[in-house]
Amino acid sequence: MKTENKQTVLILGGAGFIGSNLAERFLNADYHVIVVDGLLEQTGGARKNLDSIISHIQFFDSKIEDIGNLSDLIAQSDIIVDSMAWMPHLLAINDPRYDLSINVESHLHLIEHLTENSEKKIIYLASRSQYGNPNVEKIYEDTPMDPVDIHGIHKLTSESYYKVYSRVKGINVISLRIPNCFGENQLVKGEDLGLVGNFIKDIMNDRDLEIYGANRRRSLVYVRDLADVVLSVSRKEYEGFMVFNIGGHEIMVEDLVKILIEIIGKGKYRISEPPNEIKTIDMGSKRFVDEKIKRYIDDFSLTDLSVSLENTVKYFVYSLN
Repeated sequence: MKTENKQTVLILGGAGFIGSNLAERFLNADYHVIVVDGLLEQTGGARKNLDSIISHIQFFDSKIEDIGNLSDLIAQSDIIVDSMAWMPHLLAINDPRYDLSINVESHLHLIEHLTENSEKKIIYLASRSQYGNPNVEKIYEDTPMDPVDIHGIHKLTSESYYKVYSRVKGINVISLRIPNCFGENQLVKGEDLGLVGNFIKDIMNDRDLEIYGANRRRSLVYVRDLADVVLSVSRKEYEGFMVFNIGGHEIMVEDLVKILIEIIGKGKYRISEPPNEIKTIDMGSKRFVDEKIKRYIDDFSLTDLSVSLENTVKYFVYSLN
């Protein structure tokens, strides 16, 4: 039931890493929050991510395909944030059908219900991986996309569905293409924890780090900064389909490792050639430009990178003890 005088946000995948941070951010901004998450294997969706706010939100522990009243939930919501995702790039190569089911089929199921509610604001969390490794120096929103891995293919597919249905059915969608994301509530155990997570895990386990190639750069976004951006975007009035890059912090991978070693207080690394399975899906070191989003929202600020990395390390230590 919608709370009087409050806007309602429906967050799909809202018990996952990014989704749970979004749920907390919208709740703290005085929104009524509805979360749908099937807590699927390997996705990072977990009820514990919502423990601090669970009594203040509506939570549906179910796959989106099994939500019988999905149309009703959409109808009572002002904003729909689609943060459903399976993040691992390497694992997706080995299990493309699982990646397809989460990164495409679940979104298409949502879109089919959204076409009945064309006045809603929809925010889709897309990916830097959609661009692949283009032959350019800088990646803008209109840079041609040619994904080099399964994850990128499927994220682009879902964004393309949104683009088509925005034109054909009149739904209003903003797609945010995000780079490597890190922070509280990210997975701390498993094979593929993302760039920052893998480095933290290896340092804490006294493993020498391998940096694949010198002078590699990556864009990173702290999950709480991303949540602020999503909230700001949700407050804008928009029609049709729009897309924005979220660049976050650009940093040399070697410098990132040095900061983490300093924060954790131990660790060693070496620079080596990437194995073939990494080289074939590498997205390069092109600058990921986000000037457009900085012009679009009123306040675009980022947490100091060292502070956000320190917060993430503290989360790892707390979660593993």
